[in-house]
Amino acid sequence: MTTAGLRLTGVSKRFGGSHALDNVDFTAMAGEVHALLGQNGAGKSTLVKILTGVYVPEPGARLELWGQQVPFPLVAAHKHGIAVIHQDLGLVEQMTVVENMGITAAYGTRLLAPIAVRRERQRCVALLRDMHVDIDPDTPVSLLNPAERAALAIARAKRLLEDHSDSFVFVLDEPTAYLDAEASSRVLALMRTVADSGSAVVFVSHRLQEVAAIADRISVLRDGIVVDTFRSSGDQSGRIILAMLGRAMERFYPTRVDGPRAELVLRVSELVGRRVNGVSFDAGPGEILGFAGLTGMGQEEIPYLLSGAMRAHSGRATLGSSDLLSLPIRDLIELGVCLVPGNRQRDGLWPLGTARENVTLPEIATTLAFRKVRVGRERQVASSLLAEFGVRPCAPEQKAASFSGGNQQKMVLAKWMRMHPRLLLLDEPTQGVDAGAKFEVLQMLSGAAFKGATVVVASGDYEQLAHICHRVLVLRFGKIVTQLTNQGLTEAAIARSAQGA
Repeated sequence: MTTAGLRLTGVSKRFGGSHALDNVDFTAMAGEVHALLGQNGAGKSTLVKILTGVYVPEPGARLELWGQQVPFPLVAAHKHGIAVIHQDLGLVEQMTVVENMGITAAYGTRLLAPIAVRRERQRCVALLRDMHVDIDPDTPVSLLNPAERAALAIARAKRLLEDHSDSFVFVLDEPTAYLDAEASSRVLALMRTVADSGSAVVFVSHRLQEVAAIADRISVLRDGIVVDTFRSSGDQSGRIILAMLGRAMERFYPTRVDGPRAELVLRVSELVGRRVNGVSFDAGPGEILGFAGLTGMGQEEIPYLLSGAMRAHSGRATLGSSDLLSLPIRDLIELGVCLVPGNRQRDGLWPLGTARENVTLPEIATTLAFRKVRVGRERQVASSLLAEFGVRPCAPEQKAASFSGGNQQKMVLAKWMRMHPRLLLLDEPTQGVDAGAKFEVLQMLSGAAFKGATVVVASGDYEQLAHICHRVLVLRFGKIVTQLTNQGLTEAAIARSAQGA
């Protein structure tokens, strides 16, 4: 790695009186994957937005691409060889692979026809083949698995760049945030393929294991300042956490609470859903029960089936004497069944609503007077909840969309914890959450179990499941194949079982 694909020097950005970035220097070399880490609010997103021309840095900042200085503001970043692949990928589900490939770069055309269909298909296949991905170009995106979607987004970005430049810088902004372990490993392999082709790759992530697996170098931002840059070798999570938080985290995970009480309150028998096929299990109050498996094996359906968000085809599920599968969602919530969905932006929050409106929504009736919301009372309740659950800033009237990912997740949990749940169901509870907030979120789950809730967690983060759960059930093809407990409950054991070993 001798050529700098991307070199930023002296980059600062102020919003009002505060520095989002303060004299940042950052370099990504040709052929390397350079990980950019930091807590939510550390400045990563601001740096990415400067690279895409959304923000203009303060005077004095310099940008070099492949040895050539490029002036700010950066207009049409793709024409300078920079492509950013965001977490949501920006694909159109109703369109095919080849149609998605051309929507950002303009389709190739020919005489007497609007689109050179055969040529477009050939180019699409060639781009995907270069990345060792075999996808039928006529497949609708809605039918692709998560790893294939990420591959398509990367290939589309590469095509866009090829039309304007010979050398590329790829910025991948948390592309694996919503992927399980299997899909993530495939996306990491794609990133390595792109880097090995001579491109410079910037990888923004919260997943320290993935960073250790793929990054050549690591830079850590804290409060808008690059506080550490070093070569990646082995497990350096301690050094990363110290740089991110400014202090050592004694434990990455909260202490596991005592095991479940003697009685069983949740009983599930022969549950059948879209992928779940005859699953039976039980759980007690105070227990954290985990579900794991590869993509599409059914484990991610469990929280939604039990909460009523997804209708079961057949089977039985009871909480005490109540039949969960026959009750409407309103009754389930009153019973103490609460769901924290995997996609908080789409399913867990009202992004345009305030923090006050979000955290008080499940019990809005308690703030009503003559059918009108008592805003003062609502604000009082919200302020108390935000403070109790460590949501920062503690600003009830701030829009939910403006909070960081970790604080949004704490907000989602706060609104349900106020209900004192008997059954807390979670899908990927720490998805897109930084290390400090992750610790706090998992502490909330432990706290709910300590108070007697039955906690059910579906996750592709096997390390997390091994540390917080009393038991983990592993699914393959919709059926439970393994139960792991005690000394047998390890990350490696979960991975081996999920892969069929």
